[in-house]
Amino acid sequence: MNRLCHLVAIVSLLGACGSKGPSPAAANLREASDSDLTDCAFLQKVQGTASDSDPKAEAHAKAKAREAAAAAGATHIKWIIPCCTSVEAEAYRCDLPDLAECGIAVA
Repeated sequence: MNRLCHLVAIVSLLGACGSKGPSPAAANLREASDSDLTDCAFLQKVQGTASDSDPKAEAHAKAKAREAAAAAGATHIKWIIPCCTSVEAEAYRCDLPDLAECGIAVA
């Protein structure tokens, strides 16, 4: 049993050290335009920044914004300022059920 505990601890540490990619939720976000978002709920604006000296600044800034959108529960992201060292986007959730179909009145 003690050996199993050590193995689990080592695997956990290795997983934490090697996790440089996006979270599953951020990786599954879909980029969207206004026409894709007609039945979606706006959650919040998100931002991401990166250093001017970063050769992959835009990619890193977008990754930070995607993580923020995923943390808010978003399924879709719409870029407002999609360039350079500072990006801004809107986070949306598009898999919400139609409240009327659930018997909930919407004012």
